Formats: sequence, structure tokens, C-alpha cells
Amino acid sequence: MRFTMQANTGIPVGNYSAEFIGAEEFNNESDYGPAVRLKFRVLDGPQVNSEVSRICSQTLSPKSNLYKFVRMLKGSDMEAGEEVDLQSYVGTRGMIVVEETDSGGTRVGSFLRQL
Repeated sequence: MRFTMQANTGIPVGNYSAEFIGAEEFNNESDYGPAVRLKFRVLDGPQVNSEVSRICSQTLSPKSNLYKFVRMLKGSDMEAGEEVDLQSYVGTRGMIVVEETDSGGTRVGSFLRQL
């Protein structure tokens, strides 16, 4: 049997200046339930204009990954019962940390809002 090694998907691991460009529902057929894809665009360097993302559960709770990103986009914590519209944060700039996934691809691990 012959096999061909596939290319790594995504941009290299590292820190990048980026902006939030939106969020969309993500249909995954896993046990994790409804998900959302948070999308970012790299602003400079060799990866300029590359889009990278993070898929999170749609659950917005203090321990969720979605909350971690919403808190950084918003610039503050949220109170119980508070609603957020991610569309209002499109264009928010900051630094993303791109990390490797278990499958060998890359994803946004965190976002630090530019003040």
C-alpha cells in the first residue's frame, strides 16, 4: 500500500497581528452540539490576509472557550443574562496566538485585544 503525506492545514504556529472578521454557525456532526466558527484575518507579515479560525461550542458560560473569546473581543467580563452580538465586534484588532491541533492543523488559541 502507498500513502501520500498531506500538507498541514492552516498557517504556521505563532503570534500574529489580526482583526476579527466575523462569526458563523458551524455544523459539526460530533457530540459537542451546536458550534460557532470565529474568524480572524492576519494583518501583516508573510501570512497577511490569511484567514484563521476557532470553532467553539455555542454555549456561552464562564468556563467556555466562546466566553474566553467574547470577553477579549468585548474588553470586559459579562454578567449573567447579558446578551452579545458578535457582529458588533467585526474590525476589532489585536494579537492572535495560533496553536497546533491534535490533528496537525492549526487554530486560533487566544486573542488579545489591542487597546
